[in-house]
Amino acid sequence: MADLTSATIGGGSAILVARSYKQLVGDGASGAGPYTRFGTPQLQAIKVISATIDFSTSYTDPNSNYSKAITAIQNRAEVFYAGIPGNTATGFTVLINAISSDAGDGYGASSSADGSYDNVEGDIDIAVNGSDSGDITITNIALTGLTFA
Repeated sequence: MADLTSATIGGGSAILVARSYKQLVGDGASGAGPYTRFGTPQLQAIKVISATIDFSTSYTDPNSNYSKAITAIQNRAEVFYAGIPGNTATGFTVLINAISSDAGDGYGASSSADGSYDNVEGDIDIAVNGSDSGDITITNIALTGLTFA
């Protein structure tokens, strides 16, 4: 395979391809690092917990409570990752596009802009329980090291 890092663009143009080879665009307004998104939208990790529903029960079934919950989240936010669910105490984590579903002012948030995910919580509750009983809680979580905190 040809070495494109030392090739020139066009008919002998002095601009080397290597100048833009594997360049990263910074996340900050100045275009400088840190380099954390690598061209993806800004993602937000959220944790979904229910006081009464164990999302891990038969979670691979297409009509499971976990499947219904993920579908409800997808109706309100762009999902990039859905974690394997744990029991009622641990719930599950999801990585979503932070722009489209930001807590407080995004499409999936409360209309009162109170920093919650009321709309998504209600949708999950209706999908799983048939009514908005207030059983579902969604919180932002931080991505730290190799784990979700």
